[in-house]
Amino acid sequence: MIVVMEAGVNETAIENVIAFLVGAGFDVHRSSGAKRTTLGIVGDVTENDAAVVRELDGVSQVVRVTEPFRLASRRFRQRSTVVEGPWGLIGGERPWIAIEPIGLVPRRETASRPVQSEDDAAGSAPELPYAVAAGRPFDAAVTRSHLPPDALGSLACLSLHEQPTSPHYAVRFVARPPSAGANAWIGTAERELERAECQVVLLEQGGEYPSGARTLEVAAIARAKQRTHLPIVVDVPIIAERARYSAPVACAAIAAGADGIVLRAWVGREGVIPRVPATLAWSEAVALAERVRAVAAAVRG
Repeated sequence: MIVVMEAGVNETAIENVIAFLVGAGFDVHRSSGAKRTTLGIVGDVTENDAAVVRELDGVSQVVRVTEPFRLASRRFRQRSTVVEGPWGLIGGERPWIAIEPIGLVPRRETASRPVQSEDDAAGSAPELPYAVAAGRPFDAAVTRSHLPPDALGSLACLSLHEQPTSPHYAVRFVARPPSAGANAWIGTAERELERAECQVVLLEQGGEYPSGARTLEVAAIARAKQRTHLPIVVDVPIIAERARYSAPVACAAIAAGADGIVLRAWVGREGVIPRVPATLAWSEAVALAERVRAVAAAVRG
């Protein structure tokens, strides 16, 4: 709320308004111009509060300032949200690290149930190497399919798709379009929270240069962390675009305050070149996960 005092009002009237507001539990920021004094009010201002202030001596105008979001705002919930389930903790003290598996081979087709499509293959139970089935050191698996499997070995599987079909786990990842700012991003998450159908996580997929190349938007993460209690996960392969850039992007994301990252790793037959960019070898992904957790421990103390 902003309170505009009358031109030439005396100091006593101004101090009386400030005293009332402070006594009501608001923070008051005074700005004195050549002719007028303006008071910026921080707090949960009701219609009754505004009406009472309008009646005080020396007050010219009261303007209520509304936020573009409420449920997702830190004013609504100051403590950071932790999205918890079989997939681990997203938003906890330890960074959440998910793996996007590339190169899965579904179980052998049968005459009664042939594999019909890529989505069908993703939903069938694959034959997994032991290391992949064990899932260490990752917290969960993710897929970009709208119809995710329930799990990948020991890892629960979540969908990053904007409209997942009947997901087993009620978690919705809200991606930030490359040209959108923090308010628009959080505003989209607000609408998901209003539906009250799932837990919400913000997904940072970077900005975009005119050439189409992606860049990690550290400022977007910082602004969002100040304005919302929702956890933020960085989609490393989308931003890095090449495997060689995955490590610096992942470490920078965690250092910037992100709550988790997604890595892309090859889980198919050895010696096969992945046909999806920014795909790490399994051993590289494991090493990077350990490095990211070391960065988090150093930065967060």
